[in-house]
Amino acid sequence: MRNYAVHLICHLLVVLAGLAGGIATGLWLFDGNAAAGWLALLALVVALGVLALQAGHLRRERAFAAPRGSRGRRTLPEPGTR
Repeated sequence: MRNYAVHLICHLLVVLAGLAGGIATGLWLFDGNAAAGWLALLALVVALGVLALQAGHLRRERAFAAPRGSRGRRTLPEPGTR
C-alpha cells in the first residue's frame, strides 16, 4: 500500500496522455491535421515514459524493502550447539 499513491498518479497521467493521443489521432486521421499526428506520437512517448518511470520506481522500492520475517525475530540455535 506504500506505493499506491505513485500507482494512482501514474495511471492518471497515462490515461490523460491516452486521451490526448486518441483525440489527436482522430484529428490526424479524419481531418488530415499533420500537427495532430505529431501530438499523437508525443502523447504515446509520454505515456510509455511514465510507465517506464513507474516500473523503475517500483523496482527500486522492492530492492530496498526488508525481506519478510526480518523484524528483529530471534532464531533458535541449531540443536547441539551453544
